[in-house]
Amino acid sequence: MKKLFYILYLFTFFLNAQKIEIGEIKTIQSVVLNEEREYWIALPENYSNEKYKTQKYPVIYLLDGEKFFHVTSGIVKNSSKGYYPLIPECIIVAIKNTNRSRDLTPSNDHKLTYQSGGASQFENFINKELITEINKNYRTLDYKILIGHSFGGLFTLNILFKKPNTYNAYIAIDPSLWWDDNLLVNKLEKNIKSTEYSGSVLFFANANSIGNQKEPSSQHDKHFEAKKRTIEIFKEYTPKNLNYQIKYYKDEDHGSVVLPSLVDGLRSVFSGFRINVKELIKNPNLLEDSYQNLSKKLSYEFKPQAPYIDRVIELAEQRGEKENAKVLNDIYKKLYPNN
Repeated sequence: MKKLFYILYLFTFFLNAQKIEIGEIKTIQSVVLNEEREYWIALPENYSNEKYKTQKYPVIYLLDGEKFFHVTSGIVKNSSKGYYPLIPECIIVAIKNTNRSRDLTPSNDHKLTYQSGGASQFENFINKELITEINKNYRTLDYKILIGHSFGGLFTLNILFKKPNTYNAYIAIDPSLWWDDNLLVNKLEKNIKSTEYSGSVLFFANANSIGNQKEPSSQHDKHFEAKKRTIEIFKEYTPKNLNYQIKYYKDEDHGSVVLPSLVDGLRSVFSGFRINVKELIKNPNLLEDSYQNLSKKLSYEFKPQAPYIDRVIELAEQRGEKENAKVLNDIYKKLYPNN
């Protein structure tokens, strides 16, 4: 009898078990690349809530998607919730690789055994096909962030240096600027004085390329020198209207730097986003003032997301700030009249 009860208990347990789902796997047939491409998408926690059906979201385009999708979605989710969010809720589009070296490198280096030089085509695929697909199917803001590590960082900087207004913000994590005898570094030095960066935001994560190695390889030295020269160029010249931060990670190498860089990079892009909620429920005008300053900094008109205002109104009511809760509610109705 006890055995039967135990079997029934296990059956009920597994029957009622729920899955934890982070996102969906999607595919798109690319005409530009002449192949099917897979991407993974994670939507904000409140995306399906009917109460916020008019809410639109910034989009993060993540290279090496299969490697960094889970960690990035976790960082974004935790950084955008609660009373003190550091960033807005975002849609994440993680692009899975098929031929990484081909897609992410800007020139064909015949000295190497693997394919290279397909960055322009891959860029066209993302800009003309993938972004169009995402904008058609999801509630997106026209605020886009591109994130890439290593070759992905090279690809990210290649677009920034060439067409800065393609994306609003760029996070380049220990980019492989040594590529093709410092091709991008030389282009940057040549063009930086004349390039208008149109209010773009850049976070450049610089890992300790040498690390604890007693005898670094020539490749490590090339990687180090290319990044060093790039940083010198930024210091020598003031890029026109580029809001940038360069951060050195002494205790992180090329691989380990990704995790802290994702956290720091997103915080850097949205620096000034966080509001002291204790002050806000006593002075509701802080909400609009803060977002005016943020919009000016990012060269894009941002407004507070509806779920966040709801949380603040609820807190104001709990703390006895009834009149200020009403003021915040009026701001909510002005920003989201159809909610």
